[in-house]
Amino acid sequence: MTPDESRAVDLATKSLEHFKSNSRDDAVRLLREALSLAPQNPTVLSTFHALQADANTPAISKLIQACALNGEEAAGQDALRLLRDPNLSLPTDTAVECLQLLLARADNIPSPLGGKLVGGMLRASQAAREHVADKLRDDHDVVLGVLQRLGDDAIDGAATALLDMMAWKQDTQANLKGLQDCFRWFLSRLGPGEKELCMARSVARLLATRAEVLHSYINQAGLEQLLGLLDASAQRDLRSHATLAAAKFVEVSGEVGQSMIEKFMASRLTAEGDDDLRLAFSVAAAIFPLVPQFAAQLFLTEGFIEGLVPSLQARPEDVEAAALDMLSAACVDKTCRIAINKNCSDYLEALVKSSDAGKSTAAVILAKVKYTPGDEGQQVSQKDMDKLAEVFKGMILQPDVKIRDSSVEGLAYTSLKGSVKQALIQDKAFVKSLVQTLSTSMGKPTVMFGALTVVANLTAYTPVMSEEQRKVAELKNYAETKPKAKVGPDPADKNEMVTPRCKVLMDAGVVPALVSCSKKITPSAVVIVAGILLSLSKHQKHRGLIASQGGVKLALQLYSVASGASAQDLATRYTSAHALGRILVSVNPSHVFSSQLAISSAVRPLFTLLEDKDDQKDLLYLFEGLLALTNLASTEEDIRDQIIRVGWTRIEELLLHDNTMIQRATVELVCNLMATPTGVAKFADGSKAASNRLHILLALADAEDLATRRAAGGALAMLTEWDKASEAVAAKENGVKIVLGMVAEENDEMRHRGVVVVRNLVCGAVSHADKVKSEGGIDILKEALKGTRQPEVLQIGVEALKVLMAAG
Repeated sequence: MTPDESRAVDLATKSLEHFKSNSRDDAVRLLREALSLAPQNPTVLSTFHALQADANTPAISKLIQACALNGEEAAGQDALRLLRDPNLSLPTDTAVECLQLLLARADNIPSPLGGKLVGGMLRASQAAREHVADKLRDDHDVVLGVLQRLGDDAIDGAATALLDMMAWKQDTQANLKGLQDCFRWFLSRLGPGEKELCMARSVARLLATRAEVLHSYINQAGLEQLLGLLDASAQRDLRSHATLAAAKFVEVSGEVGQSMIEKFMASRLTAEGDDDLRLAFSVAAAIFPLVPQFAAQLFLTEGFIEGLVPSLQARPEDVEAAALDMLSAACVDKTCRIAINKNCSDYLEALVKSSDAGKSTAAVILAKVKYTPGDEGQQVSQKDMDKLAEVFKGMILQPDVKIRDSSVEGLAYTSLKGSVKQALIQDKAFVKSLVQTLSTSMGKPTVMFGALTVVANLTAYTPVMSEEQRKVAELKNYAETKPKAKVGPDPADKNEMVTPRCKVLMDAGVVPALVSCSKKITPSAVVIVAGILLSLSKHQKHRGLIASQGGVKLALQLYSVASGASAQDLATRYTSAHALGRILVSVNPSHVFSSQLAISSAVRPLFTLLEDKDDQKDLLYLFEGLLALTNLASTEEDIRDQIIRVGWTRIEELLLHDNTMIQRATVELVCNLMATPTGVAKFADGSKAASNRLHILLALADAEDLATRRAAGGALAMLTEWDKASEAVAAKENGVKIVLGMVAEENDEMRHRGVVVVRNLVCGAVSHADKVKSEGGIDILKEALKGTRQPEVLQIGVEALKVLMAAG
């Protein structure tokens, strides 16, 4: 061996050592030198092939190998970061090899890291899901056992693979059998512990998606296992997933499922043990929102509600708490509310006056049974209402988050009364706590809904009643034997009382709170947020603050979320569009919109307000929608073009509206649209339609309403800057006469517009001086110039007069 070869072998050996110790740069440097000395040496070539193979290995494979084979946890964490990258592209072979390695070395990888890696791999790779599907088809018990040892995320990944039909290569029968086998496996492992949480989650996911083929596999024992997770003593996440699973089971199984639940309830109530009663009450509380009619039937079983209060004597606190939760849930049904009021009121009132743990829930139940809107026969004294409201107000000021959260549900009922609203809004500490509760309610839908309802009650303006509506209300009072009842708003709900309440809430940060909670919101809550935003934006002075705190973006978000055709979605779109319109009437669009929030995003929502409706009575929304569009039309040519493209037909219809304010606002919008060639073309492209539009615009320039004339005059002044438009105006019968009528007006603004139009007619490429002169234009113009002191009008008028006088 030559000295060079000896040196090359030494360098190659050291290069390999550096490579194994992850000093890759040093390894490459030494290998490069070795190759220059002895490129054909076997040792050098072997090292070269080792480094080359490593260079061709994907980073994710190296990291998974380091974690699974060498126990390097840091490598596993790095692999996780790669798997979370949405741009990661995993070759099929790489994904399958990595997954096989993770499953084979499951016992050597620390939990939950192994589960997270498997779950991440199954989320990121279709090939990985196909591989797991094949394994589950062959031996689901072994595979699921391995995944269970790896951790919750691995089990979640298995559920993902089960629900991915593509992973089963369109083999419907294999997928169905895999679903059923795995579902039974998950169901058999349900339990109250934290380790069983992923099992409940998987059962819920599979039932939520494929309940029609899985519900029959839940027998009485399986159902009781599932219902056992609804126990009030179980952790919140577990109850949440179990509730979802139970909901789907009840929905699909019909009378058979209801019969099974009835059997379960009967056995628990008959047993009368503390644990049995707590579980029965917990299940009842959970199923009431899911199947209220069936739950009410169980609740109203003869002797149950009558014997409930005596049965709670000397019971542990957790049993009483579960019973109270059941009573609260039962209030969803009117007949149940009546039964609770009759049989449990004394017990509940005593609890409210005590310092017991159930005080807050008892107060909420009392509020529901006594103050639910629309319940007949309620005999509620104002004094009792105020007392209960005071209890809730005290609860929301407590440091205990659970107590604070429960208070908003009761306040949602009691804050319907005007006197309660005033008492609440005058308490600064209460307002601060309410807004804070709303801000932190994301992920707690019941709390969010309650807090939003309270804010909605505090900010709601009384709808204006027409004479017909007032008479209907009076007839209804007579029909309900309340002939002396007043028809009209509570004094505390008059505008002059509501507006200050809105101001107090805005100063407390309610708009940022609405923005915060709307990041994750239920459809029913979306409607309330839209209504609150509309109320807050009613007073003009509030709109700038709303806009600066994200109100415009929020209104657009609410509009886009309500994308369906249901009555609720339609109402939400309309309400959020109205709030958007109100805000944009009073703010500079350039201060609100940006590259992240384009002005164009507001155009279509605003046209919602311009839609023709059969029940149009209050035209305020239509008026405000037009004003908002007019404001947007003052910004950019692209926006003006978009407004014309999206809604010109409706704009044209509104030019002839019989309401003066609507007609005026439409003409003002058209005036702003004249700043774009697209707008000008609508009146001056030579078509018959354009001629008709110009005829209407000229007529509006001669309307009785000054503001309408002013806007039409402004539109004509901009329009006649174009030669084609000037020709069209001059050619119109009475066109020049109407223009000279503008010049002759005493109002300076009208005179100014008229003089500009005359100048455009006589000084254009094709002069219409003879036509203007023949209509007495010189004398009219001279008289107008005598009556103005505006330099600009004088300058333009003199320019036009010179041309007229020079005309033959």
